[in-house]
Formats: sequence, C-alpha cells, structure tokens
Amino acid sequence: MAVGRRLAASASAAARRSGRLEELREKLATEDGPVAGFGARTDAYEVPQKPAWLKVRAAGDHVSQENYARLRGSLRSLNLSTVCEEARCPNIGECWGGGTATIMLMGDTCTRGCRFCSVKTSATPAPLDVDEPEKVATAISEWGGLKYIVLTSVDRD
Repeated sequence: MAVGRRLAASASAAARRSGRLEELREKLATEDGPVAGFGARTDAYEVPQKPAWLKVRAAGDHVSQENYARLRGSLRSLNLSTVCEEARCPNIGECWGGGTATIMLMGDTCTRGCRFCSVKTSATPAPLDVDEPEKVATAISEWGGLKYIVLTSVDRD
C-alpha cells in the first residue's frame, strides 16, 4: 500500500508541475518580447537555411565572367600563382570579375603552415622560378583595364 500511495503522490505532483508549466507557457505566449514562442517545438534535424549574404555567387554579368576567364587563362599560361586560388578564397569571382587581380610571388608553396591559411606548405619548397619577374611583367601588361593588381608573396623562412 505504501508503494501505491507514493506513486499516486508523485503522479499528483507531476500533474501540478505540468499544469503550472502550461500556465507559464500561456502567459509567455501572450507577452511580446524576446521569450515569445517559448516552448514551441522545433525539429532537431532540420537544416537551417544560410542567409543570402553568406552564399557565394559566380562572377555576375557577362563582362565579369569574361574578366575572370581572361585572368585565369593568363595565369595558367604564364605558370603564375595567385593567393585567391591557392587559399581557396570564396570571393574570387567577385574580385577577378570586378577588376582586381592578384599574383602570388615566389611560387605557390609557403614554409610557414599557418592553421588559418589554405596555401600549400612545405619545409623544402621547389626552387624559385628565375623567369618569374618577367612573367609577372608580361601578365600585368596583358591585363589592361584592371582597377587594381595586388602582389602578395609566400613566406620562405
């Protein structure tokens, strides 16, 4: 009998707590403020949508796409590197398409290995290209009409 009374008492206490919880939910639902909607059920497996400003788009109009393709082709033909590609920058289409180009001097391999950077690293990188200054000058002379040309370099400690 004692077990039955304990079960009945705990069931009665749970019902009181549940009733009180429902009262609080109703009260909060009628108030306007940061806690409005408290107690609303959400799906734990629902994938939230990313905001529009976070999504990366390809280079915009036809002219931007032409600029992007022209710069990329020129870099490939001259065997030059760019920090945008090496570091996998998500804004490459926006910059290259908008009239800004980058050239990474001293190759594509850095000796530092910073955790935040995606540039290839090596303790013993390949030797420097002795023709690189001439290739950079050729690229810059071919890229007429750009607003900016940014020169960066890897670290060779």
